[in-house]
Amino acid sequence: MLSLRVIGENMTLYENIFIGRQDLSQQQIEALGVSLGLYVSQNGGEVVRGEYCGLRKLAYPIKKNHKGHYYIIQMKANREIVSELDRIMKVNEDIVRHLIVKVDAFENKENLISQARVFGEDTGTKDVGYRTANSKIDGLEEKVDEDAEKVEGEAQ
Repeated sequence: MLSLRVIGENMTLYENIFIGRQDLSQQQIEALGVSLGLYVSQNGGEVVRGEYCGLRKLAYPIKKNHKGHYYIIQMKANREIVSELDRIMKVNEDIVRHLIVKVDAFENKENLISQARVFGEDTGTKDVGYRTANSKIDGLEEKVDEDAEKVEGEAQ
């Protein structure tokens, strides 16, 4: 294992989300998340938050997995730690996908993936995808057309 002991230099905020194999248990995924967080901490970074987000159905199969365990890690780290963490996650067979993103600030939510679960709840539907967005756009277009007619009527 590569040791990267650079403490406090160029610390940037990152969010790391990974999807674990469907055949693993929740405890195994949490242990994997803790071990990745421990790597960050031992090499001069800081884990702000780590959260197991549940077993969810994938949009398409990834390495013969139709479901996956989601885990999010919010951390402060430098570029070297992040690049080594990326390499570790690429070679780990328990992780089917991962993404590390630089962020300006962390979301202060109770559950980080809760917004995706209740998308469309404000309109009374559970429709996820383009149909809900298109219906909102259609409503806005109708309102704009009505306002344009009012303006034309006042001008005449």
